[in-house]
Amino acid sequence: MVDEITLSIDGQEVKTQPGKMIIEAAMDAGKYIPYLCYYPGMKPYGACRMCVVEVEGERSPPGKPASCTTPVGEGWKVTTDSSELKDLRRGIMELLISEHPHGCLTCHRVELCGPTDLCLRHVSVNDRCLTCPKNER
Repeated sequence: MVDEITLSIDGQEVKTQPGKMIIEAAMDAGKYIPYLCYYPGMKPYGACRMCVVEVEGERSPPGKPASCTTPVGEGWKVTTDSSELKDLRRGIMELLISEHPHGCLTCHRVELCGPTDLCLRHVSVNDRCLTCPKNER
């Protein structure tokens, strides 16, 4: 069994463990990939699609895969920042914001709502303000 995989992330050679997701390898290498639904320690599911990347190499996935659900591959070239990716992420964010309750974005009590990353994972909670759609009180 292979102990280490080598790939390139934005031109930087990165060594990581097989089975690690691209986003984890990038974080370990100090690279930033934007994300909303990824949370360390939880099973990734790629719902928000903000962490899309470009991947080239043998057996690489087609299209622009979500880096939180794509395991690293030997010799892959991963691009995390390009004009095409920025345009794609901008479109994704516009779609997400269009469906979001805008009151949360300007609410003066947003700091009292607890960790917003839980809300972004669509986890039901019962300690948010009464106008929050995730509140199950």
